Amino acid sequence: MDQPDSAAARLALQDVVARRRQVAEEIRVPAAYWWGVALGWVALGVLTDTASAVVASVATLVFGAVHASVAPRVLNGRHGSSQLSVRADVVGRRMAALLLGCLVLLAGATIALAIAAQADGARHPVTIASVVVAVTILGGGPLLVGRVRRRAVLAGGG
Repeated sequence: MDQPDSAAARLALQDVVARRRQVAEEIRVPAAYWWGVALGWVALGVLTDTASAVVASVATLVFGAVHASVAPRVLNGRHGSSQLSVRADVVGRRMAALLLGCLVLLAGATIALAIAAQADGARHPVTIASVVVAVTILGGGPLLVGRVRRRAVLAGGG
């Protein structure tokens, strides 16, 4: 069996790296997810400020249930495109845990911001805090997924 020369081997390796980069570019969470979470976050903030505790609690449970049913499919980053499903070993195992951890931190930030807004005399402190966090979700979520994408490319040698 003929062995490839070093130039052919180098070209083949470059092709593998380029294709891995193409696949890694498919690691994403659909934009609809970020918008859904952000809008839901604001809705919960508004309900907390304006509705009864029972209504706000039920809405929170419904939001949590809907998120729990959607999150396993979209937070792994493997199904960002209908054309390609990225293998788990390319994405890495930590993406969903990282994103869920960030959402927990944002819940804490919402509480802290709401307390600060209330101390400042704001009329709807949770709504204000929720809008700030929703903007963070819309901007920060895709950035975080981009970091995971870059890490996948680097892990592949590219």
